[in-house]
Amino acid sequence: MNINGLTVAEILNQVAIDIEDQKDYLCFLDGEVGDGDHGVSMTIGMRAVRRSLADLPTSYLPSDVFDSAAEAYAVEVGATIGPLYEAAFAAAGDAARDKKTLDHTSDWLNIYQAMFTAIQELGGAELGDKTILDSFHPAIESMRVSVAASSDLADALTLAGQVAMQSARDTKDMVPLKGRASRLGERAVGHQDAGATSIAIILQSIAREVAKLQLQINYHFTL
Repeated sequence: MNINGLTVAEILNQVAIDIEDQKDYLCFLDGEVGDGDHGVSMTIGMRAVRRSLADLPTSYLPSDVFDSAAEAYAVEVGATIGPLYEAAFAAAGDAARDKKTLDHTSDWLNIYQAMFTAIQELGGAELGDKTILDSFHPAIESMRVSVAASSDLADALTLAGQVAMQSARDTKDMVPLKGRASRLGERAVGHQDAGATSIAIILQSIAREVAKLQLQINYHFTL
């Protein structure tokens, strides 16, 4: 499939666009139980990522793209989510280190798992705390099943995105144990977690871009 550094940069560029498109929705979700700035913080971060991609050298690896994204979040986003995504993208860079392409489902499983671990270690949350982890983890587990089944990459990523979004919706039934929402306790039940939703949007965006690439390859192959 040839998901090289340029392709990963194009994917993250679209992720940034999709996050900004959902800025108001993410702020709405966050405003129900928090300070309502999650969509703004994520948009600031992803705009910075887009700018950083334009500064990459002529030739670069996928890991360089993730490293650039990590630095962008470190510089631009001071909210709680900033350090988490800085750590996540840095971990993605480490997971992709020295790889020229990310064409296999196992490549993306390793990247997602590394991002998850970095977020969990830095944030100190556990599954069930009603955080980003509660949509990210089920998506990773679906990727693990896809790897075992030798599933097509585009199909595996699409399923992971779907699982993540459904899991984000399921956070409505949880009591938050981390972050500002934890102060509300049972009163936060019925409200969807914004962080769990934003990672689901990201995973769905990545899946759509890889699926588009697969369609283009199939089209040219049949010509």
